[in-house]
Amino acid sequence: MEVFPKADCEKDANVTITDDGVQELKSRLSNIRITPTVAHIAKPRPQLDLSKCPSSYKENCSQEKLILALAENFRQQYAFVYPYNKPLLLCPVNECGVQKFVSTTLRRTLLPYPELYNWEGCASFVSDYLSLELLDPPTELPKQLSSPTWALQTQRGTCFDYSSVLCSLLLGAGYNAYCVSGYATKEMCLLDQSRQECPLLQTPIQEKTEERKKTKSKYSVKRQPNLNSLFEKRQEEKRHTEAKEAALKEQLEQAERLQKEEERPTPDPLLGLRVHSWVLVLSGNRDEPKNFFIDPLTGKSYSPTNENFLGIESVWNHQNYWVNKQDCSFSVREMTFYMDDLSKWEYMLCDPSSQSMSNISEPRTLQESEDVEEEEMDELKVFEMPPSWVTKVAIAPPDVEMRFPGGMKVFQYRKARLEKFAPYFLKDGLVTKLTVYKDLDCTQPSTIKEWFSHRSDCLYEREHHTDSNVTSEHFRPGRRDALRCHRYVTLVSATERQMDFYSQARADGLARRIKKPFEMTETFEDGDDFLFYRHVVYGKHVKEFCAEEVFELELQQRVEERFHRDPSKPASKDVAEWVFMMSDRQIRVTYHLEDDQIFPTWLNFMKPNGPAFLQKAQAFDPQMVSGFQV
Repeated sequence: MEVFPKADCEKDANVTITDDGVQELKSRLSNIRITPTVAHIAKPRPQLDLSKCPSSYKENCSQEKLILALAENFRQQYAFVYPYNKPLLLCPVNECGVQKFVSTTLRRTLLPYPELYNWEGCASFVSDYLSLELLDPPTELPKQLSSPTWALQTQRGTCFDYSSVLCSLLLGAGYNAYCVSGYATKEMCLLDQSRQECPLLQTPIQEKTEERKKTKSKYSVKRQPNLNSLFEKRQEEKRHTEAKEAALKEQLEQAERLQKEEERPTPDPLLGLRVHSWVLVLSGNRDEPKNFFIDPLTGKSYSPTNENFLGIESVWNHQNYWVNKQDCSFSVREMTFYMDDLSKWEYMLCDPSSQSMSNISEPRTLQESEDVEEEEMDELKVFEMPPSWVTKVAIAPPDVEMRFPGGMKVFQYRKARLEKFAPYFLKDGLVTKLTVYKDLDCTQPSTIKEWFSHRSDCLYEREHHTDSNVTSEHFRPGRRDALRCHRYVTLVSATERQMDFYSQARADGLARRIKKPFEMTETFEDGDDFLFYRHVVYGKHVKEFCAEEVFELELQQRVEERFHRDPSKPASKDVAEWVFMMSDRQIRVTYHLEDDQIFPTWLNFMKPNGPAFLQKAQAFDPQMVSGFQV
């Protein structure tokens, strides 16, 4: 951003601005550029056409006017009892400029998409589908709370719009969900994940595999007994292991301490004052065992004792509104979320359960309690929450498939950058790209991972290491050649390539092929011909010209193949290995061993000179065969 000098500002303060000065000021202001963050990158919000809005968006019915009057009365009482507390978010205006109560903004919705039937899918969809608008200023409540339909139509909104959409979906899916108005840390309010590890980089827990027990033959030679003390050896090894672990632990702790000091963020002057909204899910419904928070900006779940949540002012759902009366000086760790506890939560609209709990200590006769209950039920009918003014929430299948605003979204993590794309958005089918960097400034990439979908060649993952220039490609089943993985070195003409195949899908049972500039090794599995190994050595490359095309042929010098034992044949006639030596014009065949033999039977064939179709070619002679018969 361009900054005007202080002397110019003081000089212009006492001077009358002429037309030329106005034009100059406009030109200088037009040169000011603010670099947007990831949260700001979004398409412009479309203009609202009031003529197309339903009548419930532009006016209030009698029930809504009554609830607005009750909310105003509740606000005045709250301001009188707690004069030093910040005001509550009760009746902000909607996108049409009409005041609406926050509970009536929620619309329970169950969309016909299986991924939105649980809270993980709903939270992930909302965080991906919407683009964040920051609160301005960050310490005050928003003056406008848009309807979920408008937020989904424009694909952008504040954290309160995020919460309204997510809470509407969770209520429709059967969860006991509430919108929360409170305070959080700077990183959570600004959607800053630059100090968090990327979820795709978290190493999964590998299951321990049992070691195969080696069968011992009864004819094996017995070893001499070890006369050294195994107990002393184990104790010595234990001492060495403990010393190494202690030294390694100390080094890791020191490195982690230095890393935290280097990455320690600057103190936030607005700590505890930044307003944020998230969703509270209480246990009980949908077999949820515990209460938890959901941050709608990231779609992640947190424990109610998480340190990122600093305080709660109020919560609400589609039925009622509650104000927190608990102390949040030490964040929300010690808070309880039993809404019927009147000593910790103050409700706005009384319901039969809360009223009966408040009067449970007053002794009454059976007739008196019945009369009181009838009177209370008659009075409670007046205070029922009016239905939601929001129309039915619907999302078209193409919008669900597009998912991200503009078809893509970028996330910045610690030493990583994650890019997500909608299916069919890019021509190569790329849907996710993860770039891992060496430094915190993300200027030196070390690894690039890419995930694909809906490709004709069945490629679904590619990983490239910039240091070694090694690229690994992974394919799904369905290719004609049944290729599973392809590993090669880029930017090198003569390089080593390793190809793994789905051996069950190939007729020859090829499982792996390792090809180097002058040799190739192949391994086979479960083949009908019992072949399991082939090694080919190549000579010089020869170019052949045919029909204006150039073919590069590789001359084979040596071919070696090995076979498993075929039980249907005797061992002396079952080939175990044959080697074709082109340079020596020889073929060596080795057979399998019998159970009582030490040396195998082998044969060596000498190839006659000259091709067989020539008249002067040398005829095959039995003397050209040599071997060893057991």
